[in-house]
Amino acid sequence: APAPAPKPQKAEPMPEADQYQKILDELRRVNDAIPDEEMTDKISRLEAVSAKIFEQARTDPDKLPQMRKFMDYYLPTSLKLLNTYAELDKQGIEGENISESKHRIEQTMDTLVKAFENQLDRLFASDALDVSTDIDVMQNMLRADGLTDDAPFKL
Repeated sequence: APAPAPKPQKAEPMPEADQYQKILDELRRVNDAIPDEEMTDKISRLEAVSAKIFEQARTDPDKLPQMRKFMDYYLPTSLKLLNTYAELDKQGIEGENISESKHRIEQTMDTLVKAFENQLDRLFASDALDVSTDIDVMQNMLRADGLTDDAPFKL
């Protein structure tokens, strides 16, 4: 009897670190494809902020739910827009549709850079609260123990 055919193996999902690097590589590739200096600067900023967001995802996986929409929508859509821009720019013709589309993407880049920076900042909200709480507690303890000039009890 012939041997049974081997079952096709499922492709294992790419580890998140590899997915992050793939996205950063795609940002780099599209940045290299766009010669406009101002756009290049903005894409470079997106790359840098995205790398920091990915670093947070690696070092603190508890923050992943906070960045799900960023990872699943904003980042892929941004890449799509940038790829479209590169394709339009490659045409070498500035017809009305091409010019308008490129202009809208250029205008959107400022918003995207700010949004990516805000996303990174939000990932540190709980850390900032922890720092603030620790400082308040320590200052109160120092005062209570009479170790500061504004001690609550003077004898």
